[in-house]
Amino acid sequence: MPAPVQEAVREAWSINTRVNFCVRAYPAVAGDHPDAPALTVLGPLLRNGYLHRAIREQGGAYGAGAGYSPDSGAFRFFSYRDPRLAETLADFDRAVAWLLDGHPEARQLEEAILNVISDIDRPSSPAGEAISTFFGELHGRTAAQRRRYRGAVLAVRLEDLRRVAETYLRPESASVAVLGSSESLREHEELGLALKVL
Repeated sequence: MPAPVQEAVREAWSINTRVNFCVRAYPAVAGDHPDAPALTVLGPLLRNGYLHRAIREQGGAYGAGAGYSPDSGAFRFFSYRDPRLAETLADFDRAVAWLLDGHPEARQLEEAILNVISDIDRPSSPAGEAISTFFGELHGRTAAQRRRYRGAVLAVRLEDLRRVAETYLRPESASVAVLGSSESLREHEELGLALKVL
């Protein structure tokens, strides 16, 4: 298995397209870390509370979001089929500022927690259950651990979300990747992205 990347990467890939696909990712923690439940809830809170309106409704992107991956130990922001580039990357930063400045409401936290719980509790097909059980056992995740994780998600508070955002979503640790047209990427040289061509 390759060693994890320990440095921030800033790359842009030129492709034949009229829209952009933007990602900003931060190193976080593995799924068994005590901060994992808060990072899991942070994704839907930022997506529904800020990013959807700013990037999809106002910015015109086909979609945008944020989420934590316990397997890769990363938290990422993304947009796809996005007519904007620098503005979207700035919106990722503004979403974090929105959280840290105290704008989320208790209702938004509750909706984010319910979003995560519904994913955890979603019924699956027999094959899906077998696959889930197999990978759970492969990675040492027991049914008791999954129940504890569910309980920890239910206990997440806004203060927890602000703490993990301040801890892990630091600008200096962010990696950025963009897929876009050569024209769009040339217009945004100030972003300091290393240009690659596919």
